[in-house]
Amino acid sequence: MKPGYLDLHPNPAFNFFMNRMSWTNDPNELREVGTRIDTMESWVREMIAAAQRAEADGRLLEAANFWRAAEFYMGTEDDGKAEAYDRFLELHDKALPELAARRTEVAFEGGSLPVFDLVPNGDVRDTVLAHSGFDGAVEEMIATLGPIIDAGFRIIAFEGPGQGAALRHGGLHMTHDWERPVGAILDHFGIDGCTLIGMSLGGYLAPRAAAFEPRVERVVAWGAMYDFAGCFAQGLGRAKFAALSALVRAGARKQVNAAVERARRGNPMARWAVGHGMHVSGSSDPFEFFRWLLKMNLERVSAQIEQDVLIVMGTEDHLVPFHQVHDQARALTNARSVTVRVMTAAEQGAQHCQIGNPTLVVDEILRWLDGLERRDLSLEKLREV
Repeated sequence: MKPGYLDLHPNPAFNFFMNRMSWTNDPNELREVGTRIDTMESWVREMIAAAQRAEADGRLLEAANFWRAAEFYMGTEDDGKAEAYDRFLELHDKALPELAARRTEVAFEGGSLPVFDLVPNGDVRDTVLAHSGFDGAVEEMIATLGPIIDAGFRIIAFEGPGQGAALRHGGLHMTHDWERPVGAILDHFGIDGCTLIGMSLGGYLAPRAAAFEPRVERVVAWGAMYDFAGCFAQGLGRAKFAALSALVRAGARKQVNAAVERARRGNPMARWAVGHGMHVSGSSDPFEFFRWLLKMNLERVSAQIEQDVLIVMGTEDHLVPFHQVHDQARALTNARSVTVRVMTAAEQGAQHCQIGNPTLVVDEILRWLDGLERRDLSLEKLREV
């Protein structure tokens, strides 16, 4: 995984997703495919064509990721969306059979949570739970986590409600009280203590879980996410979003739905974003989605977090306002310790979730865990004196 955030497409959203794919797919091929993409419709068409070519060539992992890319920008009404995701999973497992053998599921509220249970060779130092955010799949995380396993940690990587196959196969929609799926995972595996890593929106979800789940002893926000609604405000404009939020809080369903429909008209990316949000949250209309969105913040729970916390943030995150890293750190008034690591363009780590250099974050997590281990051993020795 070579560091570097690449110029693969002039559209920032398409470029970001292609950079996600470049962890496993050839950047030159991605760039070439991108020359035929200028709309969401052409994105879907060309990603499917690339998937079919890659599969014909026997490049199964690359084919899987092209199918995942195609599914991502399909509307929920698209009949091919479910098939595309299933092709992604099928080809991913064929490409990586040893990893596929580590798949399992944990029952949760009428559905199930997909899990990879990854155990190192030799002694296990500790257990790490890891999950993504608003639109990630657990398979996308695996490529980044190898060094943590190599360092002796057992990793249980999972999808919670609203993510990946938990949503698409299990019908589980995302909930703000993330301690419930985390608790289900810990119960299933009989784990008394762990480190919890949340990526992207997981920067909200994981700290939220830690506030109410004492078996989480350390928590990593891989991307500050103090207030998810603030990300939408950044895109829509603060004044417009404030007005919309006031209407939501007033219960003005008709006015909110009409205003959102006007904003979506003629804006395919906005139409997709709201539709995708409704899909993830299980909302029946834009009003319900924005009411759900306003719950996704740490304002009322940060003071209840008593664990060691690591927050990682890039200086050029195009999805999350940079001030949220400071908001999040300041609000952790009762945490055992708070470590903030800001990553820069010079390190190829400035983008959202350090897409250009995820190894930088993994190395930082390992240094942080090593430091906490040394601290705790020193405290134990002092108690023995």
